[in-house]
Amino acid sequence: MISYCHSNVGQQRSENEDASRCASLDDGRELVVVADGMGGHPKGAEASATAVERLFEAVTSETPEDDGPEAVLERGFRAAHDAVTDLAAGERKTPGTTLVAALVADDTATIANVGDSRAYYVDDALRQVTTDQSQVQELVEAGEITPEEASNHPMSHVLSQAIGTADDLDVDLYTQSLSEGWLLLCTDGLTDPVPEDTIEATCLDATSLEAAGTDLIRDANDRGGPDNVTVGLCRTETA
Repeated sequence: MISYCHSNVGQQRSENEDASRCASLDDGRELVVVADGMGGHPKGAEASATAVERLFEAVTSETPEDDGPEAVLERGFRAAHDAVTDLAAGERKTPGTTLVAALVADDTATIANVGDSRAYYVDDALRQVTTDQSQVQELVEAGEITPEEASNHPMSHVLSQAIGTADDLDVDLYTQSLSEGWLLLCTDGLTDPVPEDTIEATCLDATSLEAAGTDLIRDANDRGGPDNVTVGLCRTETA
């Protein structure tokens, strides 16, 4: 298993409120995590870093043998949620963060998501795996606006779920085979300024995961780098 993570402050922000981590676990699994601290809320950088580290702690702790990857990730997300909620002491506004993670064993990735950071699958094309947990996505699903209208909607960054702020956390879970391709996890610092067809072309042209990550961050910064931009990538040795 091969993974790569990289984060960049962008061109217009003074602080990086994104966080990421990827690692090979002792049992051979790979864990890749990306988080985006919520702008306009206190402790954004602390919230994203706390969520990533608490998730890693939960996934790597001893667990019941019959727990599958979905249960492991959901428990980790809830632990991250509790840890970020604890940061709210003394704050007028609650800290929060998005969180997307992939736990990979053999050639199968189990993906968990809260918020609007995304996971994509890349083989001969780019396909979005996760669905944004946002108010605009709810409008799209209700047929009230089109996907094209969603990108320019004034509520495009209003989340319906976030780690640390949700009253009743809803963790979305997905399964994706990596036998023929690889995963891209990213914050909206990439997907907002860079069109998906450009992301696809960059991924397909890259000669390695590290090259893909470097080039994607360059793409975002070439378009003004309006936000922090973070990518996490993972593939099997044979893909």
